[in-house]
Amino acid sequence: METLCQNDLVRKATGVTLIVASLVYAAWLAADLRSDDLWLSLPFLLANSFLICLLFVTVHNNWRRLPLAVAAPAPFAEPRVAVLVPTLNEPPGMVRRTLESVLAQDWPHDRLVVIVGDDGHRPAVRAMVEDLQRSHPAVLLHYHLPPRRHTPARRGDAKDGNLNSMLGLVAREAIAFVETRDADDLVGDPRFLRHTVGHLVRHPDVAYVQTVKDCLVSPGDPFGNRRRFFYRGIMLSRAAAGAAFPCGSGLVWRRADLEAIGGFPTWNLVEDLYSGYLALQHGMRGAYLPIDGAVGQVAPEDLPNVYKQLGTWAMDTMRIFFWRSPLTTRGLTFRQRLQFLEVGLFYLSSIPTLVLILTPACCLLFDVRLFQDHVVAHVVYSTGYVLLLAAYMFVLGNGTSWREVLRAKQMWVGLMFVHSGACLRALWYGPRRKPAYRVTRKVQRAGLYLKEVAPHLALVALFAAAIVRHLLLPASGRALDRFDLGSVFWVVDYGILLFAFIRRSWFGLGRTGQAEPEMETIMENAAKG
Repeated sequence: METLCQNDLVRKATGVTLIVASLVYAAWLAADLRSDDLWLSLPFLLANSFLICLLFVTVHNNWRRLPLAVAAPAPFAEPRVAVLVPTLNEPPGMVRRTLESVLAQDWPHDRLVVIVGDDGHRPAVRAMVEDLQRSHPAVLLHYHLPPRRHTPARRGDAKDGNLNSMLGLVAREAIAFVETRDADDLVGDPRFLRHTVGHLVRHPDVAYVQTVKDCLVSPGDPFGNRRRFFYRGIMLSRAAAGAAFPCGSGLVWRRADLEAIGGFPTWNLVEDLYSGYLALQHGMRGAYLPIDGAVGQVAPEDLPNVYKQLGTWAMDTMRIFFWRSPLTTRGLTFRQRLQFLEVGLFYLSSIPTLVLILTPACCLLFDVRLFQDHVVAHVVYSTGYVLLLAAYMFVLGNGTSWREVLRAKQMWVGLMFVHSGACLRALWYGPRRKPAYRVTRKVQRAGLYLKEVAPHLALVALFAAAIVRHLLLPASGRALDRFDLGSVFWVVDYGILLFAFIRRSWFGLGRTGQAEPEMETIMENAAKG
């Protein structure tokens, strides 16, 4: 408890310090910017203002947090629980491992109903489910064929339609609780159902319980797929504000509440975030338990697959942000509005981030000085503020390493084109249209994906040209005054971040394709609980 209190005090103290520093930094920017080149200085000031406003919201939203520790589940009479496992193109062996982990957890088999909804209509999956049923006769293990896509009987074209079809089967049974589990997600904690269902039993006003989603990754988690910063940090703040939202897997719903919002919603691209958003609008409550509820057997580790998954999440969030705005939607509390507002602003900040990246390069190319102060003052102000911001991100991570914080920054800079594109597409499609949903590929395809990093390569080339151009300018006055140290500093800094991301475009080339020892150990531990 003492450690938790200390971490709480450190987070709040660092946040207050950052707020004060932000106000000082903003005042310095406004006072020191030159007015001669408004085409460059004004977008730069507006971009900084946007990011500082986002920072204020972040500090407010993370002021309170739930503790990371979770108490052991208390004994209770186990109700019947239905586990819905939608599948489309996952390998049958992968689906089998998921089902075996569900069956191996600490829950009576006669209280368990497992439904496998196969959108792929594959005989191999049916045979696998029937084989498991024979070896686990106490469990009601059912293979289900949802209606074909784009047919009148189907409600939802993607995973939402599969889930709604399975939910219709559950409605015929006396089952009060429904778990959704992705076909490639193992059960992490063997007491997963005891924790989640027990929480719902003890708190009848709670509609759903979300848990941690982890995954098996290559050593070092090069693409940040484990998302420890989010699940071990930010989600605790969301929960403290009553804004914890479903993340698709490792999730248990109270069936009556799920049906009260019309089942799994079909307006959005994926059903998870928006279903919780609707539930909160209806006055329901969600909960978050930081236990390992789901462990993905595979995570995207080639750029096309990474772009596909993260781009889908970004676009889905921005559709809500633009067309079901937390600022105007009825039923949300003030704190919930700010939590969901932050999620949308996070993706929208990719656009001002691009402005900040381009500004120093333009200064060097066009010999523009944005600041009146000495160049050293520019560097001192900027680097001090960025270091303080990094320290706050480290504190928010709740045990996240500095290496993970740096990798998160690299990924953020590298994904700004994906995120900004998602923002624009969300606007383009409007509230009544949505693009076709494609399932994230479950097989890694190592390759040299230079097309995916073409914008990043163009930026690096622009940075190099800008530095060369600046060095070739005729000298005038003192050397230090002529040399734009501040702009060069930022060009080099952003160039390093971009190059770190570009290196990921050929990640996996030359590997054998076999699971790393670290991954095999995680897989065995997850299967054994």
